[in-house]
Amino acid sequence: MKNLLIIGAGGCGREVLQWAKDINEAENRWNIKGFLDDDLNALEGKKCSATVLSKIDEYAIEPEDEFTCCIGNGKIRSMVVEKLKAKGAVFITIIHPSAVIADSCTVGEGVIIYPYALISDNAVIGDGCIINMYSSIAHDSVLGEYCTISAHCDVTGMCKLGNRVFMGTTSNMVPATKIGDDAYLCAGSTVMTRVKDNMKMFGNPAKNVKF
Repeated sequence: MKNLLIIGAGGCGREVLQWAKDINEAENRWNIKGFLDDDLNALEGKKCSATVLSKIDEYAIEPEDEFTCCIGNGKIRSMVVEKLKAKGAVFITIIHPSAVIADSCTVGEGVIIYPYALISDNAVIGDGCIINMYSSIAHDSVLGEYCTISAHCDVTGMCKLGNRVFMGTTSNMVPATKIGDDAYLCAGSTVMTRVKDNMKMFGNPAKNVKF
């Protein structure tokens, strides 16, 4: 049996701990070893069945270890993952049993798919993405690496997201729209036109904002 290490003991990490337990009930896949977090007191005041084992850089990787990175910021997540991979860490994909995944879709390495998410026909999910609960990625849409899709988002058919895109809760895209690298879509917004790299968008229709 492999050991599971969860990077980040914040809200996302604690949620993924539960999803890993749910997977274990179905297939007994991991010994859940605990969290790695640079804040050793990250779980203070929280009810949690796992502990923070060490800071991220101080952990000595063992042969049976598998990792999942639960840092919400895609830029930081990508840096942490690449740094640990250079030390030999293996990142695995976690898919909750209640998620619906089409046979024809492609899911990359180190992806986290929450309960009741939907990944539809011929969709492509890049490495390190997080797809939150009740969100959908429709047919023929492509997500770049380390995107963060919050809860109740809707990426409709034939959309394309660049790398490290953040979609806030209940945001959505009309069919065949594109979002560039490192763009940020505020909660409740609707993308109806092309979004360029590094833009922050808000509203319906979503417009570029600075704040």
